Amino acid sequence: MNAKTIFKAEELLETARTLTPLQRQLLTSLLDKGPGLLLELAVRIFKFPDEINQPVKELRDRGLLETAAYAGGQLGGELLSLSEEGRQVAGLLKDSTVMKELQEAPAKTLSAPALPLDTRQQELEIVQKLAKLAEQRGDLTEASKWYQQALEITRAPAATSPTVTP
Repeated sequence: MNAKTIFKAEELLETARTLTPLQRQLLTSLLDKGPGLLLELAVRIFKFPDEINQPVKELRDRGLLETAAYAGGQLGGELLSLSEEGRQVAGLLKDSTVMKELQEAPAKTLSAPALPLDTRQQELEIVQKLAKLAEQRGDLTEASKWYQQALEITRAPAATSPTVTP
């Protein structure tokens, strides 16, 4: 994995982490059952359409949902479907390991200012997640390499953190 892939994976996890439970339900419903109209989505998750209108708008604004004009049937309007990034985030939400991690982590709000994080800490967390993923896939050799990389990051002096490479 290259650094770009690692940071994209971390970005998707962060996106999943910032979603509300209702937004998570909407994405997984679209992944499981395919595109739908606003009313159909509301029925799928047992909510009134006006209750899901704002969460759907926020998902659309974040680029996780796409819309297409729909004129057929009695429920004209916009047909909602997942964007490519929305599919990736919804796929993460279907992973029980990721969901457990998201439920344990405190929810971050979009309006809260982002706190500056120590670059080494971010790098260490990403490498540890990659090690866990490799371990879950059963690739113990790759997992061992990632854990070794995490150990090097931990032991390195603060000013000279090693570059992420398996």
